[in-house]
Amino acid sequence: MNIASRTHGLLLTTCLAALCSLAWAGMAVAQERTTPVAAVKPDANRRQIAQAPMADLRLSLEERKQREETALAFAKKHHPELEKLLRQLRGMDQKEYAKALRELYRVSERLSALESRAPHFYQVQLDLWKANSSATLLAARLQLNPGNEDLRQEFRAALERKLETQKRVNEEELARARERVERLEQNLERLERDGPQMIERQLRQLAPKNRPNS
Repeated sequence: MNIASRTHGLLLTTCLAALCSLAWAGMAVAQERTTPVAAVKPDANRRQIAQAPMADLRLSLEERKQREETALAFAKKHHPELEKLLRQLRGMDQKEYAKALRELYRVSERLSALESRAPHFYQVQLDLWKANSSATLLAARLQLNPGNEDLRQEFRAALERKLETQKRVNEEELARARERVERLEQNLERLERDGPQMIERQLRQLAPKNRPNS
């Protein structure tokens, strides 16, 4: 493998691992100008599934396959370029592929849980994940082709979209924090207003006076 190929592979592996992180400010991925990697031969299902790290040994082969399919489906739906890069990574480095899949599966599960609890907040978090992914992908491509002015302008536009999305996330979090503060203030006001009556009521319920002896 020549130096250019090694550099390309290292960039792909490093960026894919970063992309799958849940650190919203630092996600993303990968590369451009690649020679297509030959698909892994389907001679055994075990070769199609990321080699399991120690933490995943408790999972069955079927469970690992299901997680792999879930992670790839999530990437294909929300960041198709990532899904293509993951499939290339599978043929380049099974260990890093397993790591990327594991983290991406966690991302998809956490977002799915958030979707059921707070659909609007889920959407802005998903948008931020996608904006981070897109911007970092363009950054990696620009590193490989620093003289491309069109790519530089595209990267600038992606950074602007990312910034707007970050503002939306912070606005949403601020609104949720204000709602929580309002509820706490109302609760404190109620405790200050009704505290004596609450104490008397609990005394009557939990410590009734002794009945006089007959």
